[in-house]
Amino acid sequence: MDKKLFIFVFIVLMMPLHALGQIGREPGNNIGKTLSVMKQKFPGLRYIKTESKGIEYEDGYPENGIATFFYFKNNKVVEECMIVQATDEFPKMWYDKMVDSFISNYTSGFGTDSPNAHHWCYSTFQVHLIYVSEGEKHTALIVYEQGGYNTGVTGKDFFNLYSSK
Repeated sequence: MDKKLFIFVFIVLMMPLHALGQIGREPGNNIGKTLSVMKQKFPGLRYIKTESKGIEYEDGYPENGIATFFYFKNNKVVEECMIVQATDEFPKMWYDKMVDSFISNYTSGFGTDSPNAHHWCYSTFQVHLIYVSEGEKHTALIVYEQGGYNTGVTGKDFFNLYSSK
């Protein structure tokens, strides 16, 4: 067999195996981790307030450009948010790279997108990537929230919430 033909056939046969390796890949996150584990991972974690969403803790300072927020219910993370703010284009660049990374590296159950907001639903959590520009202030954020297609979130409900109208 011609060497080029052999290489071509080999690549064609391996492509489905590579695709199978991508099935079920989900991004890491802190959903479900306990407050004590989070305090070890984030030594600067501090209590902010309690509201209906849960008990809010924060690491970092938004006024310095980057902060991470966590909401806890029953001592476990139910939502995590990283926010990036600046007056330059860094937040937009960060947002674009995060979107590219999610599209390239992870397989979601379903999702929606618009130019400045992407929403994906995974097995036990959802991810929201959002970019907002208001005057000189540019903000990008990623939110992981509890609830996925294995925990009762249906495609219909998800699309009703996050599809562009």
